[in-house]
Amino acid sequence: MKGVERIKAELDLLPKTLAIECLLKRLPSNHKQRGYLENQLHRATAGIRGEGKMIKKFKEFSYEGNCLPVWDLNMKLNEWAVQIDGLLLTDRCAIVLDSKNVSGEIHYDAVNEEYYKKTMPGGEILTMENPVFQLNKHIHFVRKWFSLHNIYLPVTGLIVYTANNCVFKTKPPDALICKTYQMNAYLYQILRDSPLTAVSHPLEDIGKLIAANQVPFKSSPLSEFYKIDLRDVKPGVYCKKCCCHGMQRVKKSWICAACGNKDATADRLAVQEYFSLIDRELTNRKFREFSGIENSDAARRVLAKYDLEITGDRKTRVYKIKNR
Repeated sequence: MKGVERIKAELDLLPKTLAIECLLKRLPSNHKQRGYLENQLHRATAGIRGEGKMIKKFKEFSYEGNCLPVWDLNMKLNEWAVQIDGLLLTDRCAIVLDSKNVSGEIHYDAVNEEYYKKTMPGGEILTMENPVFQLNKHIHFVRKWFSLHNIYLPVTGLIVYTANNCVFKTKPPDALICKTYQMNAYLYQILRDSPLTAVSHPLEDIGKLIAANQVPFKSSPLSEFYKIDLRDVKPGVYCKKCCCHGMQRVKKSWICAACGNKDATADRLAVQEYFSLIDRELTNRKFREFSGIENSDAARRVLAKYDLEITGDRKTRVYKIKNR
């Protein structure tokens, strides 16, 4: 009787916020990059929170015509890759939605076409990128992508500032920029100003085509992206109970040398951390160095649990995260 083939577990890179948190836990408390990484974590968390506010507010949106929202797009045309927070498909037009989680007083310099903000309190002035330029880039991308797929639908856009303590002091009179609570009113106005269109494809078909053309967002491992010396990154398998990196492989499980916690699944995070923080390619030897496993067969059995892309023979085997 043939043995039953074990189903391997799918594995993905860690979300950016979790990856930064994991990297911080592996760096010395006095590391020169710690303050910067903590700021990056705060910004990434705020951005996700802002997108969530925008999606939550959209639940109150009510439109009598046909519409279909699509969130969190990662798309590509040749080497041109974009990340778009939201795209509202309607029977009048498509509306690109860009969320901005920026707090403080927002000012617009009409002469130089620049934005800056004053922090509250304190009044420190910080120059910002003009969000209209990014919105126009995304609108141009969607128009070009529609044209490539023979989709005939006008494209416009809206910038949504999601921070609670954001105050507009000045902004361009013709720019479609609003705060979260104003978003739906702005969307209604855009639709009122847009004539009904003979859409070339059903909106559901356009949505499915967009979903089918999503591409993984490619980024470098965080140690490379933030120029962290790998010698500064503490190895070891993380213990969720006492927050140290002292888990040791015992038979088919992991036991923490510090607190005795037992966790058979601890290697999953360790493998994800390696791919997310250290390198996009993993070998048996590199995994042993990172995890503390001494036996190469034991390391191979751990890696065999996961549905990874594998190249090379047994001695030169290289593992990678699969593109899904």
